[in-house]
Amino acid sequence: MNASKAIFNNASQFKVVSIENLSDSFIIYISSKNKMSICPNCEEDSSKVHSYYTRKFADLPAFGKLSRIVLRARKFYCRTLECPLKVFMERYSDHSKPYQRRTDRLHEKLLNITIESGGKSAERICNQLSIPTSDTTLLKIIEKQKLPYNKGVITLGVDDWAIKKRERYGSILVDLTTNRPIALLSDREENTLTEWLKQRNHVKIISRDRYGDYQRASTKGAPDAIQVTDRWHLLKNLGEVMRKILDREHLASKKFREAKRATKVTEPQSLKTTAPTAQQKKFKDVRLLLEQGNSINEISKRIKMSRVTVRKYKYLEELLKKKYISPTGLENHLQYIKKRKAELPEIQLKALHQELLECGYRGAYSTLSDGLARYEMAIGNKKVLPTDLSFWRPSITSKLFFKEEKKLTKNETDILNDLCDSSATLKKSLSFIREFRHMMLKDRSSEGLDSWISKAIMSSINELSGFANGLKQYLKSIKNSFDLA
Repeated sequence: MNASKAIFNNASQFKVVSIENLSDSFIIYISSKNKMSICPNCEEDSSKVHSYYTRKFADLPAFGKLSRIVLRARKFYCRTLECPLKVFMERYSDHSKPYQRRTDRLHEKLLNITIESGGKSAERICNQLSIPTSDTTLLKIIEKQKLPYNKGVITLGVDDWAIKKRERYGSILVDLTTNRPIALLSDREENTLTEWLKQRNHVKIISRDRYGDYQRASTKGAPDAIQVTDRWHLLKNLGEVMRKILDREHLASKKFREAKRATKVTEPQSLKTTAPTAQQKKFKDVRLLLEQGNSINEISKRIKMSRVTVRKYKYLEELLKKKYISPTGLENHLQYIKKRKAELPEIQLKALHQELLECGYRGAYSTLSDGLARYEMAIGNKKVLPTDLSFWRPSITSKLFFKEEKKLTKNETDILNDLCDSSATLKKSLSFIREFRHMMLKDRSSEGLDSWISKAIMSSINELSGFANGLKQYLKSIKNSFDLA
């Protein structure tokens, strides 16, 4: 087998003239075997050569070395007198596109690697494979690809995506039959989606969230289509409600503990004043704008803050202190500390620190002491784990309310039970959430939804009642076309 057949194939239009083997690359010199070429404008054959020029391509690596192809290309005269293209360049449609600096087979490999790995990861992989390139170049390859267009899409999924987070959002449309995106719209406006749907009157089912513009666009653009609210968005919305409840209960518990401590203080204490942080300033700005009657969307655009965060601030009287996971890994050893305290009540902090180091704890002695104080724990006669709500992290704790009961660990079950014992509101919320989750994920049916909504509205939990009221109004507006995915 000669070099031409090894590098290309038997039907290839190229022949290999020579190969230069350098220390870090192969340079393959080739020329065309065709005696004539077709004009791209009038599609007439021509064999009259105008001139020669050199084209260079990057190709797939060989034997761990970078490969370059140097082609002696030709320009031809067009023999059609009426053709405006008097001179044209020879085309190699089976191997590369016009103006392209890489072969089609290399281009395809780079596209697949980038889709699977992303920009930076794909860049590192390509450099290991002797295909030096940048993440910017790889991302441009994806940007130039046309999204697949399916004229016969029947089941359509609509959701938003961030062009620039907190500032610009668009709409992504997905064919739910193939689970592939088919269009990216530049905004989330009602008219944009309506026009897109009017041009495709074959859509029968539209799955979306409860965003008002999507609802109206679906009704106007595809009036005969069934509008489906998917379970994921419903559970997500309910999860946001649960976080608000946890935030409120956490704040109430915090005030109760502070009031309780204040009754024990016999002498006045001086309070330390600290400058407000940037986040605290934003919180005050949001609260001020809300008091002035501004909408959540207006505040989000003005302050460049997520609508979810603005909505959360709406229900808070003061900004909660963030709780971060310790880099020492103390959280992983809390149960061990509790166990050792039960086994040996008189254990000293220094001895406990030595035991934790052997178990993988990465902090120093003083760091352990500070960490236990942060969790309101102490080694001695005081309780090691708090029974109040000081250790809440609503963003994490809210997930326990949605987790399947039999999948909860013993520690998670204990935390959930402590929370419910400390707050009747949380206990009632857990009951509502588990009933809703079972209806969405187990029964997979809307039966019982009206009953659940009525009970939630009558509950004394404002956040849950608001969610149920919104769901009731939404169902009323599309009762003729509502179904669950």
